[in-house]
Amino acid sequence: MPIQLDADQVDALSEIFNIGVGKAAAAMGNLMRDEVLLSVPHVSILTVSEAAQQLGAAERPMYGVRQPFRGVFNGDALLIFPGNKSLEIVRIVAGQSVPSEDLSAIEQDAMTEVGNVMLNACIAALADLLGSEFELSPPSIDTGDSRTILGTRIQNHLVVFLHIRFELLSSQIEGFVVFVLNTTSLEGLRSAINRLLGRPEDLD
Repeated sequence: MPIQLDADQVDALSEIFNIGVGKAAAAMGNLMRDEVLLSVPHVSILTVSEAAQQLGAAERPMYGVRQPFRGVFNGDALLIFPGNKSLEIVRIVAGQSVPSEDLSAIEQDAMTEVGNVMLNACIAALADLLGSEFELSPPSIDTGDSRTILGTRIQNHLVVFLHIRFELLSSQIEGFVVFVLNTTSLEGLRSAINRLLGRPEDLD
């Protein structure tokens, strides 16, 4: 039986990420030269197969920034956008003065920068509120269908699925933040949340 989080644990995790993306909004606004509104994060615990379905049809092209992290639990944080939105995001970051033919040349750097702002804010919020430090590896870029972006073929691996809607005054872009954790790491996450909630260490 896969490890799950109860309603209070999911609420606590949602609040942690709410704080994280709230801190990221101002930084992203500066980066994108526009007011950025972020919806309240919705957190759910899914299998890789279920998460792939949530991201969209298997053939739908996706664009992802992957940020591996290690600490009391290990995993990959992913910032995922529909593939057809990537150049729009690059244009926002780079500015309207960049010619269209030059956008693809700076696409990876611009997307990595956006990913760093959002994912580092979420991981920093986890670290602050759980009282645990995380070591970050260099980010990487993935493109492909939803299963490729999630980066694992093991369908029963659990994914902390965080859906955030990004809204800019000049455009509407919807993105996803996903944390891919194995069962052992999810157990560590659950223990850390229990400590935050003041629960006994051995509480299931």
